[in-house]
Amino acid sequence: MTILWRRSSLLDEFTKKQSIIGICFEKGAHTGKGYLGYSCIISTLVCDNHQIFFFQQTRETNMQRLGYTALLALLFIQLGYGQRSETVRLPLADMSAFQPQAGNWSIVGGVAMNPAVDIHDDLERAVQAAPGTGILFNNNTPDARDHLLTAWEHGDIILELEVMMPKGSNSGIYLQGRYEVQLLDSWGVSQPSFSDIGGIYRNWEQAPELKYMGKAPLVNAAKAPGLWQQLKIVFQAPRFDASGAKVSHARLVSVDLNGVRIHENVEIPRPTGGPVSKEETALGPLMIQGDHGPVAFRNIRYQLLRERPLEFRDLTYELYEGGFEEARAVALGEKAAAGPLDKLSLAPAGKRASFGMIVRGSLSAKEAGAHQLLLKCSGGLRLTVANQPAEIPMQYAGEQLVEVKLEKGDNPIELVYYKNSGWLPLRLGVFNATSHPLPLHAMDALPTGGGNGPILDEVGNRPRMLRAFLDFEGDRQQRLTHAIGVGGTNGVHYAYDLKTGSPACVWRGDFVDATPMWQGRGDGSFRPLGSPAYLFTGHSFARLKDSLAAFPSALDESAGFRNKGYKVDPESGYPVFLYEVDTFLVSDHIRPDAEGKGLVRQLTASAPFNGMAKLAEGQEVVQLTGGLYVVDRQYYVQLPPGVNATVRKVAGQSELVMPFGKHLEYNIKW
Repeated sequence: MTILWRRSSLLDEFTKKQSIIGICFEKGAHTGKGYLGYSCIISTLVCDNHQIFFFQQTRETNMQRLGYTALLALLFIQLGYGQRSETVRLPLADMSAFQPQAGNWSIVGGVAMNPAVDIHDDLERAVQAAPGTGILFNNNTPDARDHLLTAWEHGDIILELEVMMPKGSNSGIYLQGRYEVQLLDSWGVSQPSFSDIGGIYRNWEQAPELKYMGKAPLVNAAKAPGLWQQLKIVFQAPRFDASGAKVSHARLVSVDLNGVRIHENVEIPRPTGGPVSKEETALGPLMIQGDHGPVAFRNIRYQLLRERPLEFRDLTYELYEGGFEEARAVALGEKAAAGPLDKLSLAPAGKRASFGMIVRGSLSAKEAGAHQLLLKCSGGLRLTVANQPAEIPMQYAGEQLVEVKLEKGDNPIELVYYKNSGWLPLRLGVFNATSHPLPLHAMDALPTGGGNGPILDEVGNRPRMLRAFLDFEGDRQQRLTHAIGVGGTNGVHYAYDLKTGSPACVWRGDFVDATPMWQGRGDGSFRPLGSPAYLFTGHSFARLKDSLAAFPSALDESAGFRNKGYKVDPESGYPVFLYEVDTFLVSDHIRPDAEGKGLVRQLTASAPFNGMAKLAEGQEVVQLTGGLYVVDRQYYVQLPPGVNATVRKVAGQSELVMPFGKHLEYNIKW
């Protein structure tokens, strides 16, 4: 059995709080002890003829400085722990993946879209494209405005891509050419409808029994025009019986925009407006609308899914008393009961806090070949199918995707489940994951609900402030230990690093998930809700030795900088951060702009500071027009009219900097 992916609550917790590294050996070649100063083995994974040991670090090594995240990712990719192998990425080197069209669609190497210019006012200034490959681009004209259809068809599919739209533009992605997920410049819309980005579009039928009024996204997760936006769609095609009659509607299993869930389990009873055909089918091409305005795509990936039924048969169980630490010990315990099972279930265990159970029987497949199984449990689990084992060690919430080779018909299975504590809930799930996951277990084996829900911190009628740790870019190794979240009443929020005197990330929507801070023992951190745009770490104003000197990583008290905390502005309710520099004060006031689309930052010194300020940092900082700059196509910096900054290169990064005398002001938009 091949492990394709594993999620472990034990590893999740350790990697958030400790330094973790994985080392790969040939199976049996090493015990894992005493390697590179790591003394505690956290867990192991076995795949084919290799074994990975996960270690907790006890002293700094050269391996740490290489970066744990990159190393673990490399190990996972090499052994097949990443995306499932059938995922296809369109190369976008030419148009061969698509059907012929009028010429409005092409492959380009770069696009630039000015967020301040509407396509209906000045198309040439709003959108520009550069030669090359890697980006699919539509630039429709009155004479060339075709929709784009793929040369391949799909049924069930997982589709992921990045999309960029200029101001005022409109497009759409039609699953099977029939069911539209809307694309629109919806930046700043407070109450999104079916016609906003991510909405499921309506149709235009007049007969009441044929009408479909569409479905608005749960939230507006749109970014500003001219920025790359991430879209992931999990689609289930309609089903038909042997006579061709439809037996179930098309369904959006989920849609995520910029990492935010905007649809979940939504039926689409009939084609939406503008389909290739109103006749529903099991297969159809992907279609992108091309007649409403420019749009660009990159990193298009898809995975075709096909249902292949699996079923547990002839199950029996043996129940063993005792607290077991590993699967092989269960059969050595005292047998308490045995008998047949109608479905895979833990019901025979009753309310026991500690026990082991062995289930035997067969897994029946209608087709031979490779099948995927998703395993979930609280406790420990070992599943062996046709002599192919997979194991989840004892933990609170383990999850593993495995691939198993099955013969047509019945394949022998043995499942060993065990738990040794009352605090571990009774949870066991086995899913057929070759297509959309379908449970092979009884409903009571993996109950939903119960336990503690997420702890969400909300903003009331005044700005909200919460001191906490913040994992920059979601990375525990970049934890900011002196952060404060500032929640805006209009849904525009930011996190500020008090140690460096800089805004660290910005986002729109709900405020923060404080579950990591308060659940259990807690780790002191929160997570931004919505889709955060991470800015940069390090100090944002300083006196530099020369024009190429780097900004300090934190406030330098030896150079006369002192953090003086913050005060709350009585009018706006937002904090004003204070710093003492020599004998005068610097204040840092950040608040939402008048439109509620971004933030305004004002740095003010009580005497001339005579230093420099860093406004942005990234791989690429580009000046668009006047004082408007775009950073990695992820966010914008807007300076007041007549004010300009300088883009410089330091240590391979682009920085947007400008002199800081007594006052400095700019906007951050995303």
